[in-house]
Amino acid sequence: IIEESPIRKKTECPYFGECGGCTFQHIPYQNQLQFKREIVAETMKRLGNFENVPVETVIPSPLQWEYRNKMEFAFGKNAYGVFAGLHRRGRYDVLLPVAKQCLLISKKIRQVCSSIEEMAQGEATYDPVKGIGYLRFLSIRRSFYMDKIIVGITVTQKINPEIFEFWFEELNRRFPDYIIGGYLTINPGGGSTEGEFIPMFGDNEFIEKLGNKKFNVSATSFFQTNPKAAEKLYNTAAEYANLSGSETLWDLYCGTGTIGIFMWNDIKSLIGIEENKDSVGDAIRNARLNDIPLDEPDCIIENPNSNAAGFFTGKVRKVLWELQQKDIQSPDVVIIDPPRSGLTKKAVIRIAKFSPQKIVYISCNPATIARDGALFSQNGYELIRVRPVDMFPQTYHIESVALFEK
Repeated sequence: IIEESPIRKKTECPYFGECGGCTFQHIPYQNQLQFKREIVAETMKRLGNFENVPVETVIPSPLQWEYRNKMEFAFGKNAYGVFAGLHRRGRYDVLLPVAKQCLLISKKIRQVCSSIEEMAQGEATYDPVKGIGYLRFLSIRRSFYMDKIIVGITVTQKINPEIFEFWFEELNRRFPDYIIGGYLTINPGGGSTEGEFIPMFGDNEFIEKLGNKKFNVSATSFFQTNPKAAEKLYNTAAEYANLSGSETLWDLYCGTGTIGIFMWNDIKSLIGIEENKDSVGDAIRNARLNDIPLDEPDCIIENPNSNAAGFFTGKVRKVLWELQQKDIQSPDVVIIDPPRSGLTKKAVIRIAKFSPQKIVYISCNPATIARDGALFSQNGYELIRVRPVDMFPQTYHIESVALFEK
């Protein structure tokens, strides 16, 4: 720093600048929102060639701190013993002991992390450079609706699960009725959501609520990280779709079905497409949880305007091709919430061939909306408006919703 910006503020976390998690803590929150809007506008213009982009005011997160419902820490060791932490910025082999002080999770979860660190003393933590050790990740998921958590431990080799039974017994004693489940994941090389799953006690899922809809969230399934802001995000998508109750909605990359189910009261029928088989199973369970009638996929193909929801398992571009062969009636509105990498060119073309009147594109990466939006523009669609929604305060990440009309 040669000269400090006049808006620079004192940071809350002692690890700011070293930790790879938060990058905007030194910026006042209103300025964070302003900068994020500028990032979206600049990206849409530079990568999508959208001149005079109608980028609206950023919707702020209801919580600026303690907003995350999921956090994953890696176990490490220093001169003071075993700790749970996050990587130093730009390093895969250096950890910082931040778990007990991380302000993106609640105070109570920080207390749980502190207790787990106490119990982990003497254990062999995984060393990514040498490839030795077995204690690797600590995963915590929280239901804001229930105010309960599930705790997961990832190890790299098959060891006797009884070694960790005392951890969960002690956690149960210290945090009665707060920790409702615990599990082990055995995975030699990957992340905490892969490998052999071993339930240790209690429940492996909980209920979260968005708007007036409830959702099952399992220990390893995807769910929006900031549920309070997720309602703002989905309300924006619903506003852009401008649903009247008579529309057929297609929810592409639907995951556990949250967006389509969230909008169910304002549509006539729903088709969800998702590659992950387990997520589709969760989507079906979530539809039942909210008393939404379900059709098998073949029934929907025969009668796409039935007042029901149905979910297809498969890659979006392939399922769209199969639906084209069956000459299914086109949707009125398509909601797209793809991975960070965005859409393939084939997926864009196949979506456009169905000629939905509106396409609502949700993404955590402005670059993919810009790139894919340019392709939609070449296939008969016009960008009408874009609204960023801040799902990740204190970081540079920004979620956006874009509306394209035929």
